[in-house]
Amino acid sequence: MSATIQLKFGTLALDSTNNITVSHISEKATKPVQTTQIPVTDGAIAETARIGPKTINIEGDIAGAGYDTLRTNLDALHAGLIGQGLAKLTKDNERYIYCQLKDFSYAYDHLTTRATWSVSFIAHFPFWLAETPTEVTTLANAINNAGNAPTRAKIEITANGAITDACRLDNSANNQSFQYRGTIAAAKKLEVDNRYDTDDFEVLNDSVDDIANFEGDFITLNAGDNTLAYTGTAYASIKITYRNCWY
Repeated sequence: MSATIQLKFGTLALDSTNNITVSHISEKATKPVQTTQIPVTDGAIAETARIGPKTINIEGDIAGAGYDTLRTNLDALHAGLIGQGLAKLTKDNERYIYCQLKDFSYAYDHLTTRATWSVSFIAHFPFWLAETPTEVTTLANAINNAGNAPTRAKIEITANGAITDACRLDNSANNQSFQYRGTIAAAKKLEVDNRYDTDDFEVLNDSVDDIANFEGDFITLNAGDNTLAYTGTAYASIKITYRNCWY
């Protein structure tokens, strides 16, 4: 399927539907570097930088047949931006990023019929995610993240027979692994969620929180192929859910 333009912020369409024309979109990614000066010598100690939040700027204009209509359209644009908290921003029908409004401004280009506007969004998780999730139910083949950035994954392990202190999952692509030290009863499910569903890490045994019995890594999938392996005292069915991810 080919991507088609679909510029939206939450429920607000940023297109001709709302008398809007977009003229400019830009993104800014950062890796803040903390440095510590070394006394009595040249240079400094610099930590390994991690990716910071992403800033997305959009500019355009908005029109009305007369001043009353223009003012009404500006009111709707203002309310649609200010009135939403954390929401999905899309540039097309295939990817989205969660962000929130940072700044909004507008100026009348022609007092009765047109105004220009600009908006700035901040994405605290600075990656674009596939609209359509991928579900894998077998570890026999490599699990492919078709994006170019690591992505979070949700692991669901359903025990065929009781598993006690012997449930382990490894991803050899990035040397991540976890072990669950509790007991998964027969036909019950352990869910290890690396912030796929929410911004919180979750370890649920039969829907009950049990992060106290979890040790190791919350699994991520590298861009490209990942090889995952399960180890346990009883057979288990495994489902891995993730979204392809891009910088």
